[in-house]
Amino acid sequence: MQQGRKERLASLLSGLAMAVLLGTLIGIPFWLLGLFRVIRISGYWRAVDYMRRGRMLIVANHPSLIETFFIPLVFWPWAMFRLRMFPWSLPDKNLFKGFSPEHHERLRCIRVGRDDTLESRKLNWSAMKRVMELFERQQCFVAHLEGGRTSKQAEQVSVGPNKMGKIRNAQILKAAWKKGAWIMPLHVKMTDDMKRDLPGFGESLRRLLFSPKCWPIRLEFRRPYKIVGQRFDEEAEKRRLELAILTPEVPA
Repeated sequence: MQQGRKERLASLLSGLAMAVLLGTLIGIPFWLLGLFRVIRISGYWRAVDYMRRGRMLIVANHPSLIETFFIPLVFWPWAMFRLRMFPWSLPDKNLFKGFSPEHHERLRCIRVGRDDTLESRKLNWSAMKRVMELFERQQCFVAHLEGGRTSKQAEQVSVGPNKMGKIRNAQILKAAWKKGAWIMPLHVKMTDDMKRDLPGFGESLRRLLFSPKCWPIRLEFRRPYKIVGQRFDEEAEKRRLELAILTPEVPA
């Protein structure tokens, strides 16, 4: 028991240190982009309120620039006072290849596999076990689900002008259902100039900083919901989430 407490304390302290470090190096510039309306956020205070409660899963469509470890920066100021508001992310296993499991833990990242290999299946099983443990501790997550690429997937789903790839894997939705977590859809919307020619990360960053015709990037936090019932219907929940991400909210 004492060993478990020591591990949780170490995780808490390293997470707080990383929240401070990332906030200083990346969070402040990220917020300056918001101040100058390069990045525009709707539904922000609703998201902050649910993050404060804990046990929440933010699920976004996946354009090329926005990776899951960037979205927590939106909540950086609040993470200084309550670490659960620095949500865990689930990046692809290939994103930080040179990092050790300890490095991922400090970054509050849990690696997942996007392909159908034995390695990925084992990795995803371990990741979902960790997610369930952290949900028990009222932690929050942000994720892109496999198949949800905005422009690279062959199978697309659309609502008006908004589109994304059809979601193929919903393991984390099942974990949220089991633990009674809130699910908050997030729609990331970019201009056509920003998405043109599927730019890599470096080119995307250059456009974000120096090309006004690529502005703004919009982060639209939708109304959250819970999955209820005695049975988890994976196909129905995938379709429900796709529509929740893509459907614009009607002003109250």
